[in-house]
This record gives sequence, structure tokens and C-alpha cells, in this order.
Amino acid sequence: MDCTVGATFCAHRAFLSEFYEGGFPGTFARGALFQVNEATGDKRISGSFASLTGLEAALEAGDPAAADLAVQRMLMGHALIASFGGIPLIYMGDELALLNDRSYVGDLAHAHDSRWIHRPMMDWDRAATRHSGSDAAAVVFRGTRAILARRRAVPGLHGGVPTQILRAEAAGVFGFRRDAPTGAILCLFNFTEGWQHLPEGWLRAEGASRMHDLLSDQPVQLHAGDLALPPYARVWLT
Repeated sequence: MDCTVGATFCAHRAFLSEFYEGGFPGTFARGALFQVNEATGDKRISGSFASLTGLEAALEAGDPAAADLAVQRMLMGHALIASFGGIPLIYMGDELALLNDRSYVGDLAHAHDSRWIHRPMMDWDRAATRHSGSDAAAVVFRGTRAILARRRAVPGLHGGVPTQILRAEAAGVFGFRRDAPTGAILCLFNFTEGWQHLPEGWLRAEGASRMHDLLSDQPVQLHAGDLALPPYARVWLT
């Protein structure tokens, strides 16, 4: 890890690795270390989207509320991937919220490479109920399809449209603007488990001329001059 960029950067990288491996106190993630550099302390993480966002831990604990939060984290992530730019990538199994597959450790050809933890055999039983089921797999599948359908319907999210990272006026909200010829699109994501609020003045200053969410294709209602974002909300505002 190149710590010439500063101790804060290195500490944050270390925190992220511990959090997503599952060792940090209070983490919801379940992952596996990958490419650990003992000399520098640098390390990376393997794991399925569902396990890294908390679904595995929630199911182990029998906690339906935590499982619902994990599903919302996944759908927020898919909405971010679909709108940031370039070609959206969905790793096989992430569309069905498949969990980590730790059976790789028993295979001598794979045991040395933790990336096999997110290369499971397809669960065709779960796939069979993706259109009508009510479990996490079905909810994530239908939600992801809806996100990608909206991306196709919004020309301003074309890969050639520039992306500008924004400093949102709310802690825990990640935002960027797609500067399309048809008008700016503000893509906003609440990375927290609490409600966040963005002032209307900031939204309009960043180019939101219409309070309309292109992701849900519904008008956005402001409350006391603020846009209220529930936990893990995702909005493509125009």
C-alpha cells in the first residue's frame, strides 16, 4: 500500500478491507481476503454482492429487517452502477442475490484463490422463482431489471455523457452529475441507514430544473424545502 499519499488514506483502506472481510466490529459484510501483501499491508476483498452487503449475515442471524436493508443496499448499488457511466457490469449471481460459496477451499485447484467464493454454481431453483417469488433473490432480480429498463429509457445516461462527482450537502450521500445535452441528471445515493436531506437550493444549483426522478419515473416531492432520502435511497433527478 502506497502510504506516501497520507496516513488517512492508508487507514481508510485498512478499514475497508477489515469491514468487508467481516472482521471489523459491527460490520454486516462477509467476505474473504485476496492478494494480501504482507510487506505493505495492502489487501483486497473477494465476495458476492449479497454477502458483502449483509444478506448472508442477516440470514444467519434470522433478522428479516437486516435482510431488507441488505436488499436495499444491493439495489442502490445496481442503480449506481447503471448510472455512473460506461457499460454496467453485473457479476453472475448478483442479479439473484446469491451468497458466498466457500466450497472452493476444498478444491486443491481453487483453494489458493479466494475469488472462487463469488464464482458459485448457478442456483437454478432460486432462478426458477425470480419472476414471482418474494425472497431476496426475486426482489433483487425484479428490481435490477427495472433499473436497467430505466437506464435504457434515459438517453442522458449514455456512456459518452461526462460524469462529474459532486460534494453533496449531506453526510453519507454520494452524488454525481451527468451533463447530458438534454439537461443535467443528478444521481444521488444515500449510503446510510438513516434519512438524509438535501436542500432544494443545492439541487437547483447543480442543475436540477425539474424535480422528477428518472429512475422511478415519478415526480419528487420536497419537504420543508429539502429532498428527503430514506435509507439506501437512489434517485436520478432531472
